[in-house]
Amino acid sequence: MTLQQLRSFIALADTLNFSRAAEQLNMTQPPLSRQISALEQSVGTPLFWRHSRSVVLTPAGLQFQRDIARLLTDLERAGASARAAALGEQGELRIAFTMYAAWHLLPELISAYAEHHPQVQLRLEETLPRDLQQALLSGAVDAGVSFPLHLPDGLQYQALFQEPLCAVLPAAHRLAGAQRIAAGELAGDAFICFPASTAPPLHEAVMRCCHDAGFTPQIRVETHLQQTIVNLVARGLGVALVPASMARMQLAGCVFVPLSDAALVEQGLYWNPDNPNPCLASFAAASTALSLPAP
Repeated sequence: MTLQQLRSFIALADTLNFSRAAEQLNMTQPPLSRQISALEQSVGTPLFWRHSRSVVLTPAGLQFQRDIARLLTDLERAGASARAAALGEQGELRIAFTMYAAWHLLPELISAYAEHHPQVQLRLEETLPRDLQQALLSGAVDAGVSFPLHLPDGLQYQALFQEPLCAVLPAAHRLAGAQRIAAGELAGDAFICFPASTAPPLHEAVMRCCHDAGFTPQIRVETHLQQTIVNLVARGLGVALVPASMARMQLAGCVFVPLSDAALVEQGLYWNPDNPNPCLASFAAASTALSLPAP
């Protein structure tokens, strides 16, 4: 059986006329007759009853018509799917992100991309900044969203978004009711922070903000996760400086207060240009075209 034989069969089954079927297929009647005969030999039973003035489907031909119509439709869909996959319009994209991105940048980015690429399945994986680059180099993920890190050979980075730091204070803190404060007003407070090894750019921004205000923060607690920092502040264990988008947590027991002298923190997209996933190019293009509202 060949695809051409099957298409010839469908044309004849639809028209029940060799002349019209041949015309539809842009061929003459003799080769059409040969294809139908060869197909019947392959199937092992007549598919048509041929009379002097008419052509009629046999019961076997009627069943074959139903089955082959579905088969040809599936073949057309398979071809369309293959072309869509080659263009990055269909497939799977694995994206690693740090928790900080989950509060503003990542939801906006995923929403904008998914709207225009509904057939691409997105798999999201939260990770620490220090583990992101190895995941990209190994091919475990296709793209990453995080702070700018030291860029190893083989990866590219595109800045996407900047936001200021803000102070997160216990609800009973003396400055909790302020509309805006200066970082120096927290000089005497205990700080909750994270190790520099976890997210060096964010740690550097926090330290720079404090040093520019004339003090070195007194770090009482260190933890790897920003959400844990905010939870500990809500329990009254200290204050912290976090990206402004973290204010979306709206956690009882703490307040987020803008800084008049806030340092900016940046987030962007990482990818490996050698990654063969065709969905990656469209995701990178959508990312760089994204215009984000303030957090």
